[in-house]
Amino acid sequence: MKNIFIASILALSLIPAGAVAQAYQDNEEGSAAVGQLGDPGKVSRTIEVILVDNRFKPDEIEVKQGETVKFVLRNTGKKKHEMMIGSMAQLDKHAKMMKQYPDMEHSDPNLASVDPGKSGELVWQFTEVGTVDFACPRPGHFKGMRGKIEVEAK
Repeated sequence: MKNIFIASILALSLIPAGAVAQAYQDNEEGSAAVGQLGDPGKVSRTIEVILVDNRFKPDEIEVKQGETVKFVLRNTGKKKHEMMIGSMAQLDKHAKMMKQYPDMEHSDPNLASVDPGKSGELVWQFTEVGTVDFACPRPGHFKGMRGKIEVEAK
């Protein structure tokens, strides 16, 4: 009986790690459509984004295909916020995972976390023409904290 209990505890302790691995795999799928981690030495423009409780300012951004942008994120709200770049499907999956594991720490290249009153940075290169989404996937934030990046042809 004791061995079954220990085995059960060990198996349960692996669930969050497996969920995190799945989220990373989901973020990798289709990532070419939203771009890739940018080289800080090749930044062509800096855009300041204010993270206020339950919204981004601005929530609509225009960039050029191939452009590497440094987003300077200033959290003027009272809660921790994140800016995650991805497809709406990727963002939705990540938000659902954050709801299950709200204290989950992650280091996805397309995400930056910013504590209240602090600033952060996210450098991203936009490789394809089209619309790229961004959102705060933290529990209770996802429905209101969303934005769009229009990637125009060079």
